[in-house]
Amino acid sequence: MKKLKQSPQYVSTFESAYGSEINPDNIKNAIATFQRSLYTPNAPFDLYLKGNKNAISPQAKQGYDLFKSYGCISCHQGMLVGGNMFQSLGIFGDYFADHGSITKSDYGRYNVTGQEEDRYVFKVPSLRNIVLTSPYFHDGNPQTLDQAIKLMGKYQLGVDIPQKDVDLIMSFLRSLTGEYQGQPLS
Repeated sequence: MKKLKQSPQYVSTFESAYGSEINPDNIKNAIATFQRSLYTPNAPFDLYLKGNKNAISPQAKQGYDLFKSYGCISCHQGMLVGGNMFQSLGIFGDYFADHGSITKSDYGRYNVTGQEEDRYVFKVPSLRNIVLTSPYFHDGNPQTLDQAIKLMGKYQLGVDIPQKDVDLIMSFLRSLTGEYQGQPLS
């Protein structure tokens, strides 16, 4: 709350939206409202799962198979294709040493818990609408989805994913983009 109150833009926005200053109840409501806005049904992949085998391209189907076979699905699973667990960044390599100077935000969940085992641990993001949400990772380092997939392969899976497979996985990930208020996102 202290940090939000330091931003004139947030102070003004909360005053406009709630008719009062920033407080815990307004923050909870704002977060809940934002999270509800993220629900984007009717992605082609949703339609595919409901039985419409033509809802996604053959390339997206191959990408989905690769997504599963590489092991991406071990962290990015469930209805949101992620978003329901925490994981260390850098299981098969030291992302932070390779990336360069470490900042406080790189400490991840440790900043919340103070527990050493949470250092470099982050919430696994949902991959819904992922093609619309660059840059990627906690630090915004990968600017493209292509880069993010390759880095995930290297640091989380211990593999160098060939470009052909990266392209197919991107086809699958594009199929996770749904609708907002009845209109397709793009």
